[in-house]
Amino acid sequence: GFDRPNIWLGVETFHSESTKKQALLERVVETEKPGIVYTATRKHAEEIAEALEERSIKATFYHAGMKTSERESAQTRFMNDEIEVIVATVAFGMGIDKPNVRFVFHYDISDSLDSYYQEIGRAGRDGEDAKAILFYRSEDLSIHRFFAGSGHIDLDQVEQVARIIQQNDGHAMVLHELQERTGLSQSKLTETLNRLEEIGFTDTIPTGEVVLNKEQAFDLETVAQEVIEAHNSRREFDRSRIEMMRGYAEVGDCRREYLLNYFGEEIDDPCGFCDNCDAGITVEEEEENMPFPINSRVVHTSWGEGLVLRYEGDKMVVLFDDVGYKTLAVELVTERGLLVAAS
Repeated sequence: GFDRPNIWLGVETFHSESTKKQALLERVVETEKPGIVYTATRKHAEEIAEALEERSIKATFYHAGMKTSERESAQTRFMNDEIEVIVATVAFGMGIDKPNVRFVFHYDISDSLDSYYQEIGRAGRDGEDAKAILFYRSEDLSIHRFFAGSGHIDLDQVEQVARIIQQNDGHAMVLHELQERTGLSQSKLTETLNRLEEIGFTDTIPTGEVVLNKEQAFDLETVAQEVIEAHNSRREFDRSRIEMMRGYAEVGDCRREYLLNYFGEEIDDPCGFCDNCDAGITVEEEEENMPFPINSRVVHTSWGEGLVLRYEGDKMVVLFDDVGYKTLAVELVTERGLLVAAS
């Protein structure tokens, strides 16, 4: 299962960047080490590592802007307990299996609960108690919302790319050739090609070149329309994942329950090992306030099929197959018959 019961979960909320930074530094100083601090930017990683060193903590930073040898050195020193705290962007952590990590703190909020869960999972692998704290400013979500809403592609550019590939008569095309012929930026072209591959129009061969899927006949207008729909659906899904991350940061009930519900698991009672449980503010949901059981499949008139994930007071969260996570008022669902059980 997904539960890591030895990791204490907490969120501390701030309105100003300076008080957030001060609180993080104080928390790192007083918490048992070694530990990991995750940041969203290289600048934050370097600044926080420096501030910790000023407080006599053996700290270093780690990010993708460093030379490979520097990154390897930082990682080795951390693994060998020569460094107490590593302050890192998400570039750090793949394949890291250090059993005695006592805390994972997030100075910046993750882009999704999937990422957050993976990152905090690097704490307490020896089975001993560990801490995972998110230092949260609601304003920090705006950067993730910006990226989730960016990458706009339009019908004309999709049709243009598809036509060039189709006219190439099944021969493989390299990325820079397509870029020259379309005049699109690399990010827009990559986004378009990813969506074309998703709908089966192209394949990417091992050399990284793009080739037309000749097993099907395609109408370019239909292809372009399908790509736009797939792209918009992906953006909507990404935005909904950010909202679920916000929900974790702001939930008033058991955080572990929220996290496990997200992954489709239930716990019978509040966990007793998160900040909300410690504060005694978790509440048991009344069965009569739950028109559909958790983990049951439902159908919405506009959004199609989905999975009931959790209830939050008078609201329910459903993960829809096509549009992602939606929070609905239970009263409206009941009164207007917005959902029905999937057959």
